[in-house]
Amino acid sequence: MNGLMPLATLLAAGGEAANPLEFNLDLAIFTLIVFLGLLFVLGRFAWKPIIDGLERREQKIADDIDAARMANEQAQATLKQYEERLASVAQEANEIVGRARKEAQAVKDRLVAEAGDEARRERDKALAEIRTAKEAAVRELAERSAQTAVDLAGAILGRSLQREDHARLVEESIGRFVSQN
Repeated sequence: MNGLMPLATLLAAGGEAANPLEFNLDLAIFTLIVFLGLLFVLGRFAWKPIIDGLERREQKIADDIDAARMANEQAQATLKQYEERLASVAQEANEIVGRARKEAQAVKDRLVAEAGDEARRERDKALAEIRTAKEAAVRELAERSAQTAVDLAGAILGRSLQREDHARLVEESIGRFVSQN
């Protein structure tokens, strides 16, 4: 009922209600002038700063995108460099470990060879000492055997041998005994 009340008030106050479809030339001209004035004021004072602000913002966004793209490319290049360095360092570390293993093997081989040489020298020295001791023992045994044989022969013959005969017999016996062994 509230919507009907103003219409009733209009009819009572002035008579007829205005037709909304009726064309009023004065109102149309006035509306056109106000619209054109508004377009002029907005064009002069509002649109240019708004367009300039939008263009600056668009340029800043484009610059930020370019800067981000360049930073990304630089980061990718730096990453690639680090990866290459890491690969070369890993390869160098492998080479160092390989060289260290080869050097350790060479040192081991050298030490084993030196130990073998030392063992052979010790064995040869021991064999030489054994040979010398054997020869001394054989000589002593031969001398005692010859002395015993001479003493026995002297007792059997009943006479004593001369010193020269004795020495000659000992040397001959030693020579025969050594040549048999």
